[in-house]
Amino acid sequence: MNWLERLLFPPSCQLCGVPTTNDTLCAHCASDIHVIDTACPLCALPNDDGSVCALCSQQPPYWQSAHSCFVYDGNLAELIRHWKYRKQRVAQALLCNAMTAWLVETQFITTATAIVPVPLHRNKLRQRGFNTSYHLAQAASKALNLPVITQALTRKQHTQSQAGLSKIERHRNLLGAFDLNIDALKQHEHVLLIDDVYTTGATAQICTQLFQDKQVNVHLLTLARALPPNEVAQSLAITATKP
Repeated sequence: MNWLERLLFPPSCQLCGVPTTNDTLCAHCASDIHVIDTACPLCALPNDDGSVCALCSQQPPYWQSAHSCFVYDGNLAELIRHWKYRKQRVAQALLCNAMTAWLVETQFITTATAIVPVPLHRNKLRQRGFNTSYHLAQAASKALNLPVITQALTRKQHTQSQAGLSKIERHRNLLGAFDLNIDALKQHEHVLLIDDVYTTGATAQICTQLFQDKQVNVHLLTLARALPPNEVAQSLAITATKP
């Protein structure tokens, strides 16, 4: 942005609009974004000690590990919506940079040797114009120095939106939706599967099954982790009791 653009369009917070030094977030809006420091290593559900949660102990997922950078709520969720549905490039830059920073700050280590983004169907990609998972994969590639392989996983069915569906409905909705080209993996035996939001894990489960059938291990990384309703209620209760 040159001096004239700054004069005519001064930088402001991307959520509340107050003046800032650049087009990022003001301190107040940034304070509402919750970083995940410790979580269940299999589903990325935040906890205090990094232990495996009760659900994963009873029903382990297909993938080897799961990590999420932030809790999907409040201003973080709003930023993702600005990116996905309003096509705001500034939100894209903020979120991709945030993932890169999280990977660096947490000294993220993985046995994966390649990154695979969860794909969109070509019709959805044409409609939206971009795939959030692909851009997040590029951000992760920068931090981890791993190649991004986009030809390995394709979405062959244009399914209905996952929003508002239950876990079972999400799983049924995605059955047969993806296809795996094992030749594109070029002998990679561990991949880092990247998506924007972990909600129920249905998308990751369907994709991971395809890799597992070809003896490829999957490690999951998402920008954000949605909390189950009971976890949200507990979080709100804790917040309400704070002075």
